[in-house]
Amino acid sequence: MARESSILKLKGQLDGMSFYKTQEGYQVRAKGGIERERILNDANFERTRENMNEFGNINSAGKLIRNSIGVFLNRAKDMRTSSRLVSVVAQVKNLDVVSDRGQRSFAVGIESPDAKILLEGFEFNKNAPLSSILKQEYAIDTEVGSVSIPQFYPKEHLMIPEYATHVRFSFACAVIDAVTLTSKVKFAEQQMISVDAEMADVELTLDALPDLEGVKMFYILLEYFQDINGKLYPLKSGAYNALRLVRVV
Repeated sequence: MARESSILKLKGQLDGMSFYKTQEGYQVRAKGGIERERILNDANFERTRENMNEFGNINSAGKLIRNSIGVFLNRAKDMRTSSRLVSVVAQVKNLDVVSDRGQRSFAVGIESPDAKILLEGFEFNKNAPLSSILKQEYAIDTEVGSVSIPQFYPKEHLMIPEYATHVRFSFACAVIDAVTLTSKVKFAEQQMISVDAEMADVELTLDALPDLEGVKMFYILLEYFQDINGKLYPLKSGAYNALRLVRVV
């Protein structure tokens, strides 16, 4: 794959080359490859079919996670969020040590204790990781469904971008069933805080946990706002916002 850098921005096919546009600009690659029918039926491509099957599984699992927290994800993500998440999901799939090659799945791998370790701490916006922005410890109660940040003092415990006047904390629990590819989510009431506020405890609690059997994933979203004439506006299209998967049970 190469980047198309001429003044002509092409799309489509020309002389055996395919031109297309991505978020990173215009790309070009050689057209061709093996016929689909051969890949699906030729015994020589058995390994390829196995890889394709597992790749489809991890893509579905990654989409399930993203969709389960879509309300938050729309506010804090980067250009590579999907591919970075799929990479982690693939590592979870590899923890499936009971299924045959080509049949390994995220649904089985997630049952391993090591899977939780792989997923916890995933930052959906690598350009604004919560681990770097929030300098105060927080505690998650997975039984009640709450997060608490004791003695939070914005000017000391936050990396505050220019023009930000307020910060908003949000908390959520999404439960996913990786077998049926279903999910449910609950959100806590959001709390808006001035960056000039005095020290105070912050606590967000869900009214209930989602009523679905599966893997519980807890998230913290941190967003910045600017006060203009008494009205709060999101700061720079969410570029400074952080979304972190903080606990998996």
